[in-house]
Amino acid sequence: MWRRWEESCRPQPRTSTVFTAEAGERLRRVLVAQHGVEVGNDVTDEALAYAWEHWERVSAMENPVGYLYRVGQSATRRHTRWNRRVMFPVEPPSDDPGDPGLHAALLNLRESQRVCVVLVHVYDWTYEQTAAVLGISLAAVRNHLHRGLRQLRHELEDRK
Repeated sequence: MWRRWEESCRPQPRTSTVFTAEAGERLRRVLVAQHGVEVGNDVTDEALAYAWEHWERVSAMENPVGYLYRVGQSATRRHTRWNRRVMFPVEPPSDDPGDPGLHAALLNLRESQRVCVVLVHVYDWTYEQTAAVLGISLAAVRNHLHRGLRQLRHELEDRK
């Protein structure tokens, strides 16, 4: 019995398929929050394809999701060459529409602020998870959140 428990505690090597299933959705959320639905989905697929092609190198990294985030960020250059606006998904109407000016206010945030606000307050990521994936310090995440939320409050209050 002790031997089975000991074996179950030993870290198991991950395959590229398991990794993309676990980390792919997290990576997709970050890139969609930063670059919009169309570009975010495209560059996520490119980053995951890169991981699959270079699995031995990627699997040995300390923070493979952070690395693939940078791969995806680099891939956005050809998609955003003409400085297109970020497109958020169209949400079906609901009984509680929330604040109708929220999407417009989010578009007015700086990209770094918008990404941090969406990851922490929409997807319920911790500050540490957000910092690790974006490759920034915990203090930078706090600053982006504080400034982004302050600007959102200001804009939404002005519309009332």
